[in-house]
Amino acid sequence: MPSTAQANQGIDPMAFRQALGSFATGVTVVTAKDNSDSSKSSYVGTTASSFNSVSLDPPLILWSIDKKARSLPVYENAEYFAVNVLAADQVSLSNHFARQQEDKFAGIDFENGVGGAPLLKGCAARFQCRTQHIYEGGDHLIIVGEVVDFDTTGRKGLMFHSGRYVVSSFHPCNQDPSAESVENKAFVDDYLHYLVGKSFSQIMDKLEVVLRGQGLDENEFRVLASLGGLSGCTLSELVHNAILSEDEVNDRLRHLETMGLLSREYKEDETYIHLTKAGEERLKPMLKAAKTNEADALGVFTAEEARQLKASLRKLIAWTGE
Repeated sequence: MPSTAQANQGIDPMAFRQALGSFATGVTVVTAKDNSDSSKSSYVGTTASSFNSVSLDPPLILWSIDKKARSLPVYENAEYFAVNVLAADQVSLSNHFARQQEDKFAGIDFENGVGGAPLLKGCAARFQCRTQHIYEGGDHLIIVGEVVDFDTTGRKGLMFHSGRYVVSSFHPCNQDPSAESVENKAFVDDYLHYLVGKSFSQIMDKLEVVLRGQGLDENEFRVLASLGGLSGCTLSELVHNAILSEDEVNDRLRHLETMGLLSREYKEDETYIHLTKAGEERLKPMLKAAKTNEADALGVFTAEEARQLKASLRKLIAWTGE
């Protein structure tokens, strides 16, 4: 019988990684309190898809961490840790905790759980665990925890498959228990104007945090974003694209001009507005935040549902003559 080393000689690591990607997994952020310095409160958080159940009685779960991870010593020494199962609209949280940075919890909304392990808000489920065993697992360590408390929200979970984020949906062979009847509901609960307006408001709430950090309001962002990727546009085009009145656009233009973010060019009887270099640089992080926000919002849909939603909205806009 060949040894394990001999048997593994024919395994292509990249092909093996791609094959493993065929198995869809949930996405979690595992957190713990760093007790190495008692003079300050610091925490670690790691995006992980290696979470799995082990036993119901006693309630045990496991996850694994790369031996090269900077936060490994904290997890090895932590008496408690938490597994935060991300919801479908938390792509940005997954990306955030997957990146190396000095303080991953700066600006993150969380509460302290058992042993001080951070519990993230809005997750599909959260498991608070006491470290029970740590096992060798090749280039990873396998950490087994006993669940001492947990909570769920019923929200759809974020998943990872073939190197991409996906969302779960019920197989056609099942009747979708999440389907809701609109009977006996308030008028606005099934009124298109309200549904579109409410969803827009909720999406903008998250983006406004970023805009405030840039010293801009929502309408100023609309004006700048409407110019993004264009060599310039007329005032009437800008009014149309920003979905603002001409007075509102002119008011924002004056402010943005004083900030050096855009300029006006006069040709014959037309005025053209352009982003300056400073405006382009100022807009980049906001557009990135907007796309991340969009990814979170669309996380509650499948890819096909998201495509159909955008197509339906374009059709509605065309119907209204806009």
